[in-house]
Amino acid sequence: MFSYGHHTRRGFASVWLLLVLSLMLTPVACTADTDDGPWSPPALSGEAGELPEGRDVVRQAIDFMKSHKRLGFEAVSTYEAVQENGQKLLFTMLHRVAVQRPDRIFWATRYDNANTDMAWCKDGTFTIVKQPANIWARVEVPENLSEAMSRISEEYNVVVPFVDLLSGDTSELWLGEEVEYVDYIGEVWAEGHWTDHVALRRPGVDIQIWFRQGDQPFPVRLAIVHTEEEGNPIYFARFREWSTEVPDSAIPKFAPPEGAEQLEIAPVVRP
Repeated sequence: MFSYGHHTRRGFASVWLLLVLSLMLTPVACTADTDDGPWSPPALSGEAGELPEGRDVVRQAIDFMKSHKRLGFEAVSTYEAVQENGQKLLFTMLHRVAVQRPDRIFWATRYDNANTDMAWCKDGTFTIVKQPANIWARVEVPENLSEAMSRISEEYNVVVPFVDLLSGDTSELWLGEEVEYVDYIGEVWAEGHWTDHVALRRPGVDIQIWFRQGDQPFPVRLAIVHTEEEGNPIYFARFREWSTEVPDSAIPKFAPPEGAEQLEIAPVVRP
């Protein structure tokens, strides 16, 4: 795989303008319809009843997202990088993702140092462009989108945003045999919605997910603690602009940027 410096900003403006213009998704409303802002939630139902089981909440959300062939969303994620002296540094990314199952995906990621990635996967071909380095690469992958996302993440070490959601392994990762427990924590007002807060544990990771209540149980928050890494770094994401109506225009056609250098994506050599 290829990489480039963390502090280069040249050429960011034009790339990010293209990114914004290319992702005109039709959103499902993602904020509460109140005049007093996100901290004025509507009252919960006064009807008494048993709280749901954590596994039932997760299963409902997985089934709902799998039932839609087209999905789009935007998310802001923050991750901790533990330094040799033990200090934790925070870095932020903005992701925009458009999926058309079974075989097409586009995403754009803007890093907080103004670098950007834009990636396409269609008909068994994965293509990525990195700016402002102005380089691009292409590799053949399985035509099945889930298998393609797993391969480029595991074999080529490409950072796939929210690979749990996009790889097709969500059921196994969130409810499979390695999951030690799934607990329902409670009802929480988050990102303009009442949500069901669920916590689960797998070897090496503690995961919390806040699922929107109602007939569109999208995740609105995701927190992951890497329990087997030094310093237990945390990854946290806030989702917004979920959509189940992703037009073809939401995925721009790929064309090599002017003057861009094509490089090879090499498989990762693991010990």
